[in-house]
Amino acid sequence: MGKKIKVVCGLIYDDEFHARTGGNRFYHLNGDIETNTDGEQVYICTRQNQEGKSEDVRELVSNLPKVVQRFIELYAQSVGSDRNAKYIGKHSSELV
Repeated sequence: MGKKIKVVCGLIYDDEFHARTGGNRFYHLNGDIETNTDGEQVYICTRQNQEGKSEDVRELVSNLPKVVQRFIELYAQSVGSDRNAKYIGKHSSELV
């Protein structure tokens, strides 16, 4: 794997899902973005498995929901600025 971009506690509230169904859905991001040998971005985060041990979970960014992809894209553009404050919380409608 190559270059890493730290994604720090991003939270997206899916207000479009709420408008359609009345339900609530959140996307919480706290992981790394790496570029694999094929040049694709991979999102990596840690979760606890059923045995209570930590394990890394890897997912191609292109397989994530569109609002999450857009969040990551905006986050990557703000590297070197106040990115932690700028993209902490977003509504999904702001990212489409």
